[in-house]
Amino acid sequence: MSLSLEEIKRYSRQLVLPDFGSREQNRLKKAKVAVTGAGGLGCPISTYLTLAGVGRIDIIDMDKLDLTNLNRQFLYSVEDIGKPKAELAAKRLSEINPEIEINGITEMITYDNAFDLLKGYDAVVDGTDNFPVRYAVNDACAVNRVPLFHGAVLMYEGRAMSIIPKETACFRCVFPEAPPAGTVPTCREAGVIGAMTGMVGAIQALEAIRYLAGKEIALKNTLLVINADTMDFDKIKVTRKEDCTACGEKFIAKPVVYVCEDEGN
Repeated sequence: MSLSLEEIKRYSRQLVLPDFGSREQNRLKKAKVAVTGAGGLGCPISTYLTLAGVGRIDIIDMDKLDLTNLNRQFLYSVEDIGKPKAELAAKRLSEINPEIEINGITEMITYDNAFDLLKGYDAVVDGTDNFPVRYAVNDACAVNRVPLFHGAVLMYEGRAMSIIPKETACFRCVFPEAPPAGTVPTCREAGVIGAMTGMVGAIQALEAIRYLAGKEIALKNTLLVINADTMDFDKIKVTRKEDCTACGEKFIAKPVVYVCEDEGN
């Protein structure tokens, strides 16, 4: 697969990088990625994947736009309130880069459908905002052996981790059980700054882009924790567990059954 003259010009600023050429750009062009969520994290994630030239991006989100989303979800406008975010994001991003395929999927991700919904991708970048869906996405990617790029934001803290199935720790290796319902405040209760979602989403997108292009990534077996109060960036080393119920020797389904809306993004 060769790049067109239009693509060469569009991606020229990354093609001149000393370690990034037409081979890496073609790898991105052939890639198929799912973005789970079109909110605070999903907007920067899907935008940077689009700008980089990932060939197919499926944005999965069942929510409709609310006025409270607009302090951080920059793909939308006031006129979009009440409309499906996944479809809005896909349309807007397709206008920005018509060279690639972008689909908006207005479907709720559940533990029952995640394993089929997230099958066959080269990567999943997770912008979900609640624990039931986050664990469903992790377990589905572990079973399907799809690389997963995790991120989460609440208040002035952000986290990111890159997960390569059977090679690195997964989300459940680090956090085997979801916290009890009500113990983690939602962003409605605790708040969230839009710039934090932009920062974490950009990190997730960068790790995914580098992985898809065949480059080394930095957050394998590493949980990055960002404290915006102090601008501290801490890297916590994590280890894959052979007895993990998601990525270990034997998979054990463990759906998180409580509902915790807008947990962090």
